[in-house]
Amino acid sequence: MATSKEMTAGPALPLILKFTLPLLLGNLLQQTYSLVDAAIVGKFLGINSLASVGASTSVVFLILGFCNGCCGGFGIPVAQKFGARDYSTMRSYVAVSLKLAVGMSLVIAVITSIYCADILRIMRTPEIIFDGAYDYLFVTFIGIPATFFYNLLSSIIRALGDSKTPFWFLLLSTVLNIVLDLFCILVLNWGVAGAAIATVVSQGLSAVLCYIYMRRKFEILQSSPKERRFQPKLAKTLLYIGIPMGLQFSITAIGSIMLQSANNALGTACVAAFTSAMRIKMFFICTFESLGIAWQLTADRITEPVNRNVFG
Repeated sequence: MATSKEMTAGPALPLILKFTLPLLLGNLLQQTYSLVDAAIVGKFLGINSLASVGASTSVVFLILGFCNGCCGGFGIPVAQKFGARDYSTMRSYVAVSLKLAVGMSLVIAVITSIYCADILRIMRTPEIIFDGAYDYLFVTFIGIPATFFYNLLSSIIRALGDSKTPFWFLLLSTVLNIVLDLFCILVLNWGVAGAAIATVVSQGLSAVLCYIYMRRKFEILQSSPKERRFQPKLAKTLLYIGIPMGLQFSITAIGSIMLQSANNALGTACVAAFTSAMRIKMFFICTFESLGIAWQLTADRITEPVNRNVFG
C-alpha cells in the first residue's frame, strides 16, 4: 500500500515545492512527446513532413488542452474529500470521473476525427502537405482516450498525494515514444502517421501503468458496488469544476489557431518554422500551468471541514 505522511508538519513552501517538482517535470515530459515527433520527423522525413506534423498544432493544443484541464478539475473534488477523510465520497468521485472520462473522450475523439479534414481546410493547410497532416491529426484525435485517461488517472494519484509515480511512468513512456518513433518511421516506413501512433501508444502505456498502480497500491480506492454507481449529483460537481478548467487551458489556443491559419497560407517552409517554434514555446507555458495545478491541489485539501491532510 502507498505510504502517507502529514502535509501540515514542517515549513509549507518546501513541502509544496517537493510535491510540485515531479508534476512540473512530468508536464515537461509530455511536451517532449511532441518535440521528439517534430525532431525525428524533420530529420528523417524532411521539411514537408515536419510541416505536416505542425500544420494543426494549435488545434491539437485546443482539444488536448481542454481534455487535460478537465482531468485536472476532476482531481480537485477527490483531493478535497481525501483531505477531509471522507473516503467513501472520494471513491464515488473517482468512479464517476472514470465514467465521465469514457463518455467525454470517446465523444471528443469521434467528433474531431469526423471533421478532421474540414479542420485542416479551415486552417488553410497547403495541398502539398494535406495528406500527411490529415494522417497525423487523425491518429492524434483517435488517441484522445489514451491521453485523457493518463491525465485523469495521474490527477487522481496526485490528489492522493503521490506526484512522483505518474512522473516515473511518463518518463518510461517518453523513452518508449522515442524508440517507437524511430521504429515506426525508419523500419515500418509509416511516415508522419507512425510518429502519431508512437505517441498514442506511449500515452496509452502511461495510462495502463497508472491504473495498475492505483489498483495495487491504494487500498483506500477499493470501492463497493454502491460507491461505483453513477451519481448525477457528483457528475454535476465534477463537470462544474472540470469544464471551466478545460476551457481555461484551451482558450489561448483560439488566438493561435487564427495565427496558424494565416501562417499556413504562406507555405510549407513557414509552417515548419512555426512548428519548431511552437514546440519550444510550449515548454515555457506548461511550466506555469503545472505550478497552478499543483498549488490548487494542495490548497483544496484544506477547504473541507477537516483541517488536517494526509498526503501520500
